[in-house]
Amino acid sequence: MGADADRVQLCLSLVAYAGGIGEPARRASALHQCIAGWLAGLPVTSDQEIVWGPASFRLCWQANAPALVVFVTRSRRPDDDACYVVIRGGAPLSVWDHTVESLGWFEQEPWVWARNPGDLAPAVCSGLHRQLDVIRELTVEEQLPGAGRSLAEFLAASVNALDSDRKLPVHVVGHGIGGALASVVALWLRDTQGSGASRDVGWDPARHAKLHCMAFAAPTAGNGDFAIYISERLGVELELIHNSLDHAAALWDTQTLVGLPDLYRPHVNEPTVVRVVVEALGNELERHGVEYEQPPARVLPGALNTSLPPSYAAQAAYQHLHAYVELLGLGGQIDVDAILGLCSGTDDGPIAQ
Repeated sequence: MGADADRVQLCLSLVAYAGGIGEPARRASALHQCIAGWLAGLPVTSDQEIVWGPASFRLCWQANAPALVVFVTRSRRPDDDACYVVIRGGAPLSVWDHTVESLGWFEQEPWVWARNPGDLAPAVCSGLHRQLDVIRELTVEEQLPGAGRSLAEFLAASVNALDSDRKLPVHVVGHGIGGALASVVALWLRDTQGSGASRDVGWDPARHAKLHCMAFAAPTAGNGDFAIYISERLGVELELIHNSLDHAAALWDTQTLVGLPDLYRPHVNEPTVVRVVVEALGNELERHGVEYEQPPARVLPGALNTSLPPSYAAQAAYQHLHAYVELLGLGGQIDVDAILGLCSGTDDGPIAQ
């Protein structure tokens, strides 16, 4: 896809982080208003409107902060049928935050929707598997677009509303854990598309939808067989985009984890604590007998932000979020800190370290 499409999908993925605090974090209608306001205010997404959602899931012990948000947008232009399924998988990812265990990276589940996997045994992170189960069942609250419908029901209705000779482009997008979920959701939609779907009722029996996934800054979703399987099933329609200096893309493959302590040299020279964390993660992955592998990705050449304090956390936060804005030519157009609810007026990077 072209650069403009990359920018649209990055902005959608980042806007998904909006509404993580305050009233939007507690009420779906306020979250809808918050996200819609951000979409309208950004030049590259000003023509996008929410047509389904947002639907969200909250953990019982974190009722005021959605652990998962999904919504669908579509252009207001009559000549553009494309739908964007946008996924937020919690807060932006940190190498040492609590989601390491709560998302179940140390366990994997078989990919039960696999169609003709041959000798492959694709398996996915158990936490992502659980979140996919939630997404499959999510419905939209009353008074919001798509009220009462699940994602599959909405997409099925969208396909049925098209003329029989037209295709419905469906782009599944996300950033960070949302990016890993985007790839998993796109594969689930692919494996339940057409007749003879193995578990879920096929949402598009005649295959009138054209699926595409663009995932930014995503950690590895599954094992080596999963990487092969998803690449075969989605082909060129799977676009993983990584900043070469983003720590998230190295998670949770033990072969790439070992490079994290020295990722930000010479600006950051504190490898000891990072090395301890990385070694502990690698040991736990090996102890649980799980392995991860990234499918092929498009790697953007990152650059160290030497204006930041020489701390690993500051550089990692910048490279995981703000650097993508710069690398895709959106500098000055989107304020990531403001989306996250931080008191920043710039997009130059983390403001409180």
